[in-house]
Amino acid sequence: MDGSAYVTSKMRPLKSKLNPPKRLIRKSSQSIKNVSNFFERKKLLIELWQLLFFLSSSIFLVFTFLNQAWKPISSNQIEIKGLSGITKNDIEKATSIFFPNNLLELNPKEIESFLLSKLPIKGISVNRKFFPPEIHLIVKERESVAFANRVSSNQNENGAIDVDGNWIPLKFVSESKKNKMNIFVENWNSNKKNEIGLIIKNRSSLQSPLKKIKISPIQEIIIETEHFNSVLLGSDTNRLIEQINKLNQLQESLPNLLINTKVKVVDIKDPSKPELKTEKIMNRGI
Repeated sequence: MDGSAYVTSKMRPLKSKLNPPKRLIRKSSQSIKNVSNFFERKKLLIELWQLLFFLSSSIFLVFTFLNQAWKPISSNQIEIKGLSGITKNDIEKATSIFFPNNLLELNPKEIESFLLSKLPIKGISVNRKFFPPEIHLIVKERESVAFANRVSSNQNENGAIDVDGNWIPLKFVSESKKNKMNIFVENWNSNKKNEIGLIIKNRSSLQSPLKKIKISPIQEIIIETEHFNSVLLGSDTNRLIEQINKLNQLQESLPNLLINTKVKVVDIKDPSKPELKTEKIMNRGI
């Protein structure tokens, strides 16, 4: 030591402008909190307003729905698509037992079943529409492919059939369909519906175009083609494909086998043993 005295003193740290006072920090924090609370209240108000809006809209829609659903409608408030031979008036008459009525009490499935049983309809879809209150129908009619007649209530009735052999009253067949049909079913009855339908579906397999299907008094099936006047198929069609094939073979071979002879009846009830009834054609000199 050189004897000189060192004087020590505590140095106070300088206040930095980078560290704001606590009072300013508290004020800033409070401001941020106030802003956050403001936005939270605003968000809550928006959510409450949205909830009130949707609730009001829902109540209005429910009220409107109930008002429309319980409002009576009549048969003329039916919208129909797919009609051809059947008219809108036919539908309105058939469904008149369901109207007037309100939409909630109308059963679409019940209307569908009823119309299928009353009109020549193959398929139908019934839907209710509430705004405005209406009934919508999409109809698929039975397609007529042949004229037919039957005995109903001891009277002869003219009509038509579809490809499945179902009866169609003639009034439901459009003129355009009538002009295209060239097959006739004589003495149609419901017991032979399936057999008739099977013949109709396989008519394209005949080399000679089909002209007539006849049901005899003893319920045997007879067909007429352009080449054969009378072809006996029997009382059922379990061997129809065999019978058609045999008839086609006969058509190809008979012209070469029979000279000056006309075939009156072809009996192919048993296609393995066909029988022919013929008559001689007399040549007349001039």
